[in-house]
Amino acid sequence: MGAVVGSGCNVRSGYFKSEYIQVAALTAMTHTAMRLGLEKGVAFISVQKARTNIRNLQFAIVKKTFVRNAPFEDSIGEGDPGTNYFGIAMEKLAAMMGTGYRSGHFEGTLRRGESPYRGGLIRQEGDYMVYVGFSGGTQDQDVEISEFGMKMLFPQ
Repeated sequence: MGAVVGSGCNVRSGYFKSEYIQVAALTAMTHTAMRLGLEKGVAFISVQKARTNIRNLQFAIVKKTFVRNAPFEDSIGEGDPGTNYFGIAMEKLAAMMGTGYRSGHFEGTLRRGESPYRGGLIRQEGDYMVYVGFSGGTQDQDVEISEFGMKMLFPQ
């Protein structure tokens, strides 16, 4: 009995399809957020195969908290209604799905419900569209966390 040996590239090229790898990437993204000092936020991964109506979405929440309620924590000021990071994360996903561009980098007219927030990445891999994003930090932190998640799905 021998082991089947691949070139590595072919074996790794399908990693992103595995729900186990997606969960590992989400876990790593939330840990990266905590390492950056973020107490709240939402990481998401969506893998969608072309020409199907099936959409897969997985998400993980930092420390079980995805909403910053004001005026208690990190309040910007009186009248601050708080922040729903899950809502922002899904907006980033919707904008990427609608435009075909990573979030915050579409140069056309945004539709109602879309915003220019950065923090979501998109990659086409064969017949699949892969969306990875985070909401909960600054836009630069969100991008950094999303890049880390994408690297987990597509190791070199």
